[in-house]
Amino acid sequence: MTDMTLDPEFAAILAAMAGTQAPSILTGDIAQMRGFLSAISPQGGPEMARIEDSQAGGVPVRGYWPTEAVRGRIVLFHGGGWVLGSVADYDHFARTLATQTGCQVLSVDYRLAPEHPFPAAVEDAWSVIRSITDDGPLFVAGDSAGGNLSAVVAQLARDHGGPRIDGQILIYPSVAGDADSAGMRAFVPPMMSREEIAAYYDLYVPARADREDLRFAPLSGLLENLPPALVVVAGADLFTAEATLYANALGETGVPVVVHHQPGVPHAYLTLFPGTQAAIRTMSVIGDFVAACIDAGPAVDAKGISK
Repeated sequence: MTDMTLDPEFAAILAAMAGTQAPSILTGDIAQMRGFLSAISPQGGPEMARIEDSQAGGVPVRGYWPTEAVRGRIVLFHGGGWVLGSVADYDHFARTLATQTGCQVLSVDYRLAPEHPFPAAVEDAWSVIRSITDDGPLFVAGDSAGGNLSAVVAQLARDHGGPRIDGQILIYPSVAGDADSAGMRAFVPPMMSREEIAAYYDLYVPARADREDLRFAPLSGLLENLPPALVVVAGADLFTAEATLYANALGETGVPVVVHHQPGVPHAYLTLFPGTQAAIRTMSVIGDFVAACIDAGPAVDAKGISK
């Protein structure tokens, strides 16, 4: 459900930001947008036992170890509309995620549009997942466009015989790929308007014929025998309707699903405003979900057969 009564913390934050001359995807150039996101992305974060830049499947990645003895691995795909974002922009979030879950986080620097349009981001995401051969609990996670990539690779892993994924963390994900839906026109949000979403879609998937591809619109794919899912939705976000629909559709096929609805908060609240109570509560839910999946053991084998 949507809730346009803003959380008091975010009402104050957005009021303070009202006079900021932020570039828009509708008017600013992409280099300017990328620079702006880097400038406003939180810095610092929890100390790590180890951080390493390397490659996985030929794709640049950054690994975070909160301790040398980790409980599992989370492959993280950053948000940014498949156009913006980087592992550097998500350094704070990756550190926080690693600390909250006790897992190694592998943050993926996938190729961005419009220089590399669809399906380049999916190909990179899938290359990273396919490169993972070691044992141990494995999760995929991401927000917005990263949530989309997480949902997509979970389906690809099921359909291609692995690797086994123990859980998917989908944070206000784009799953329908339709900027003209009723949900996208339901209200005017404080951040990430329908017109901006449409602009990101145009940059990432310029060919309209590709927008029904499950690698862009995973809601159109087969949803049976997928890993347990945590779906995080924000009350003041246009992706809430389709993310909730995706969660319901997963549940109807028998996939274990946890939906965390954070009322009165906008898109990107978790990564851009990590000190808010809403973000702190959500990170706690993510930690609980990962712990529950690890404690429960494998829910889906490499061929996608429920156990």
